[in-house]
Amino acid sequence: MPRKFDSEITIDSFDRWIFRGNEITHPSILRYFRENLKENSHGVYIENVFGELSENGYLSISGYPCHITNILEQDGEILFTSDDGRVTLESQWEIFQSPDGNVFALDPERPKILFRFDWNAATSLANYLEEEGDSVYFKTPLITREILVHSDPIEISLPTNFDFA
Repeated sequence: MPRKFDSEITIDSFDRWIFRGNEITHPSILRYFRENLKENSHGVYIENVFGELSENGYLSISGYPCHITNILEQDGEILFTSDDGRVTLESQWEIFQSPDGNVFALDPERPKILFRFDWNAATSLANYLEEEGDSVYFKTPLITREILVHSDPIEISLPTNFDFA
């Protein structure tokens, strides 16, 4: 059973990863954290595995821990590249807008871990967005789907204790 604890990492509203008051900026460390970000009913954590030992360091989130960094069109399909090392089909994501108009993506298999589009990806995304009245749609030659407003807050808190199975 993994050891569970407060990692003392916070992702702030500017998407910065903060450890004990200091911003984590080293790209390979951030990539490792993003690649190992998991969630369960208790919160979001970084999973570290060392041979047969493992630990889950929980964090608090008030921003977007991951980002879509590129959007590619390949053989009629739209692909999203993300800073957690994945390249996935757009159809594997749900795209929402926040009440203040930010567009973000959600992986239905990890709904607590939200992905903001960085500047480059947002520029590409704009080619697929169309406004009709009060609605915004994601449109490709193959699909059209409305981008709904996601009204849930993006705040993820630490568990109140770490004595759960």
